[in-house]
Amino acid sequence: MASYIKKNGLLYSEDSHTVLGVDDTSNDFTGRVPFGAHRIDDDVFSDCPYESISLPDSVVELGNCLFENSKVLQKVKLPSGLTELPPYLFSGCSALTKVNMPSAVSSFPEGLFKNCESLPEIPFRAGITVLPESVFEGCSSIKSLVIPPTVRRIESRAAAGCTSLESIVFPSSIEYLAPDAFEGCTSIRNIRVDGEGGLFYVGEEDGYLYEAADEGDRVVLKTSIGQGSQVSFFKDNADDISAGFAEVDDEEFEDDDTFSAEIGASDEEAVFMDAKAPAEEPEVQADFAAASEPAPETPAEEVINTDSAVDSMLADIMGDEKERSAISEDVAVSEKETEVLSEAMSVMADSSQGSSAAITDSELEKLFAKNEEDELATHNADNPDVLDSKAQILTDSVGLSAIFNCEPTGELPEDPELYVIAEKLAKDENDKNNFSSKLVACCQTFARIQDYKRIIMLYGLPLDNDEFVQFFKHFIAKKNVILACEAESPATLSDFGKAICDYARISLKKEELIEQRRTVLQKSKTLVKLVIRDKYE
Repeated sequence: MASYIKKNGLLYSEDSHTVLGVDDTSNDFTGRVPFGAHRIDDDVFSDCPYESISLPDSVVELGNCLFENSKVLQKVKLPSGLTELPPYLFSGCSALTKVNMPSAVSSFPEGLFKNCESLPEIPFRAGITVLPESVFEGCSSIKSLVIPPTVRRIESRAAAGCTSLESIVFPSSIEYLAPDAFEGCTSIRNIRVDGEGGLFYVGEEDGYLYEAADEGDRVVLKTSIGQGSQVSFFKDNADDISAGFAEVDDEEFEDDDTFSAEIGASDEEAVFMDAKAPAEEPEVQADFAAASEPAPETPAEEVINTDSAVDSMLADIMGDEKERSAISEDVAVSEKETEVLSEAMSVMADSSQGSSAAITDSELEKLFAKNEEDELATHNADNPDVLDSKAQILTDSVGLSAIFNCEPTGELPEDPELYVIAEKLAKDENDKNNFSSKLVACCQTFARIQDYKRIIMLYGLPLDNDEFVQFFKHFIAKKNVILACEAESPATLSDFGKAICDYARISLKKEELIEQRRTVLQKSKTLVKLVIRDKYE
């Protein structure tokens, strides 16, 4: 073996990017590979004594036969950004029951789950076109198999020896089925072909699988009970054919869709935003902090309709708040909130809230080398102001960050934090570059509606750093995220904005943007994924 270094109970390459093996002189490794490694070498965990192994999202490549013949291994978490799997990855893992399969995987290699005798089901993913040789061979616990509709070929012994397999649903897309693909599957009782017009069909009288051919149709797969094998299993589950594999996200941009959210207000909107201004006052300031008390004499619906081209997020927020406050005093905007927002805006002007320069590459490396306990740390209930380590890494890595602790009055959502990514900064009252005060106030309102306990604002993300990008895109995908930018529509988004939307899984489809706009304005369990326009004035 080439030169290596030891840490965390593992052997690493000198640059710490490749895990070469397990350090048998140490007891530090417990099954979790710390964040930072890019590759796991061949056979590293073959015949290992661990029941559970978790690989971090920084890993983008796995070696061959990585877990082969690990007889006690039961659960494996694969990196969420992994796109390719090596051959015989889990071959011989007879105790394996669960694999967290990345959604980006669109093909299975030869022998992937061979002789995984305890695996109860196959974690299919969308886009798979071939079931290669021995991919599920010997998976004797599988009872039903719903093959994805994208599959075209099923190769030799793909599912041979699956002795408990009773039910199979084939897609009509199948073009080739190897004669021995299901050899030794002695319990098959139910066969169905989903769809019509393909080369294969199920005989009405005997329930066998036939292949249509010019020289005469032939039986390619028999059931174990012969005639009368048509059962309700398939009819009852006809709508669940796609269960078990993921859909591919549509990443196309819609060029003509304008963003439905814009920070700031027109003159008409400012009339009802300033609740404290007398009706005869000729000039009204659109100051959100002073506008937090809704004016009861002005119906929200009437005000919103004063301008058919209204696309101000703040205007709609306040209109929605009026309707909510008319229904329930529990959610009305209070003077306390006004104080909180005013305090937040004043704190925002304090440059001590964020760092003035982006972190260096070497400092990033140190952050990503944190041990697994720190990496997986969660919020401390006794110290709610303390960030978990991943959030701390993020705030330490950017050019400027600001954290606002909120005061939720209702039940916290599953993810109680809102991440706000600003593409640009504005000049504050001290003539320093800072987050737009309107953006801060807007997000404070979102936080109040959703009962978030914290807002984390970020600027200057080092997207040119590969280490950071790998960390960021897998972290931010599962968070509430708002991108604040100057673009008027998806077509005019900058490369930075497009990258953030991609990493954060913000859809740019018109109907989904509209739905997200509704979601952020009323308390929901759904993650917020939104783009809003900030003119940075």
